[in-house]
Amino acid sequence: MPFIVAMKFCCVVLFCVLIANSIKLLFELVSLLYYVWRNLKIISIQRSMNSTAKALLLSLSLFSKAKAQNVFPQKVEGCNTSQFCLDCGEVQATYDADAFKDISNKINAKYNFKNGKGSVAFQVLVDSFGKGCVISHTDAMNSQISKDLIVLLNGCKWLPAKDANKATSSSINVVFEVSNGQLAGYIQRVDTKAMSENMSNPGTPEIFNKHYKYKNVSLPLYEITVLQKESSSLPNNMSIHSVVDKNDIVWYGTYNGIVRFDGNKIIRLDKSNSPFEKEESISAIAVDNENNKWISSNNSIYKFNNGNWTKVDSTKTGSGWTRNIVAVENGEVLFCTNKGLVIYHNDQWSLLNQKRVKQLPSNEILYAYKDKKQRLWVGTYKGSIMIDVNNRITEFNQSKTPLNQICISKAVEDSDGNIYFGLYDYERSPVRDRPRAGIAVFRKDGTWIHYNDTNSGLPANTINSVLFDKFENVLWIGTNDAGLVRFDLKDMWENYHNLNSKVPSSYTFDLSQDSKGNIYASTFNGMMRLRKK
Repeated sequence: MPFIVAMKFCCVVLFCVLIANSIKLLFELVSLLYYVWRNLKIISIQRSMNSTAKALLLSLSLFSKAKAQNVFPQKVEGCNTSQFCLDCGEVQATYDADAFKDISNKINAKYNFKNGKGSVAFQVLVDSFGKGCVISHTDAMNSQISKDLIVLLNGCKWLPAKDANKATSSSINVVFEVSNGQLAGYIQRVDTKAMSENMSNPGTPEIFNKHYKYKNVSLPLYEITVLQKESSSLPNNMSIHSVVDKNDIVWYGTYNGIVRFDGNKIIRLDKSNSPFEKEESISAIAVDNENNKWISSNNSIYKFNNGNWTKVDSTKTGSGWTRNIVAVENGEVLFCTNKGLVIYHNDQWSLLNQKRVKQLPSNEILYAYKDKKQRLWVGTYKGSIMIDVNNRITEFNQSKTPLNQICISKAVEDSDGNIYFGLYDYERSPVRDRPRAGIAVFRKDGTWIHYNDTNSGLPANTINSVLFDKFENVLWIGTNDAGLVRFDLKDMWENYHNLNSKVPSSYTFDLSQDSKGNIYASTFNGMMRLRKK
């Protein structure tokens, strides 16, 4: 019976394809069919069910493409999704059995599921303290039952995932099914490989900026090349982290393995040539001024130089989860962890945390940057600070600057000494595209400018990366929704994405530039190279 229902659905979709007049609509229909076929449990709805329960189960047939870190298509706002892994850990996250069973009891007492069948899935982010927060689900109609389940799941008692006996943030998938007139729930463990295949779809860019007219006059000047697993030895199309070293070798971390690319050949890292498993993923990567490669994976730090790999003693790095690694021109390497900022310099390690710097808003460090004047900028999940060369500290949480109650997430300095910061709004909010995020510019005269998608040509406010192009004197910006942005540092903004160019995805992450001016980007749909013609 489920097969017959699925085939009927296929016929309906194919009929829709015949009348579709646009490639975009065709793509969306094919994507819809794919998700229904792969992920849905066919739902049988009996007339005797109450209307709210019917609405919940019917809505499960309305799947669409999952976004970013969300496994399911219906995103829930208000959770701190800055950094987590998908159902990871030597000990995986789970629930308190009694508290979880109580959720089903409360829903069954409120709703009548007599003669009904169906399921709905929720992605629950369980942080390192055991606090749960639903970040996505499958109920396209957002029924009252799902709303009730979200409240109960958020209030449930959870047990966090653990790696090396340390609690870490992880998301798990919880499914509620109706069987024999009763709703019951269970954890459905994530197949990350299959999920990443789903998410590598190019996606439809979301341009939140509705007033700026993009002319993209520079686009014809570039040759865009994309490497994908279908046409190369790239192990997976999805990537967040990459960097170009001093020899113009691209180090590229995918969801199913790490590779290096010399411009012609891809070499995969595995146990034969590195400490990594064949399908290992990374959480951060950087290249220092001596061309050492620093890679974070599975709560461990590795250093590669002159053909030799070294695993860093975890006691030196504080055994924290490393979110970002930043190489400084003076030879320092900054490790942004959930236990503070670890600084490496001249074979010495030091830890900057709230015990040493009371003005530090939190030990949860998202990003750090040291500028040409040796000022250290630190972004935490409770605000940002700056420490100058004389150890004077500037706190921004009560300031009249764009950094007030904001975390810096990326930074780059241009040739004139202006610093461009990507901003992350860590406050819980139902608003997805938040105007307090975007780009902040700290100009060399000490004044600030804030760019977002309402006062500039920035197409979206969620910033993944910033790169100053010293060859063209422009700023490149990777966004989470709108692809790649080119800003001439004056008033000309250009937006390249998969609907108007060969940019493969609306999700653009790490940006790096080699010695010839070529720009490499991590995306959710392949490795991209942008070369000036």
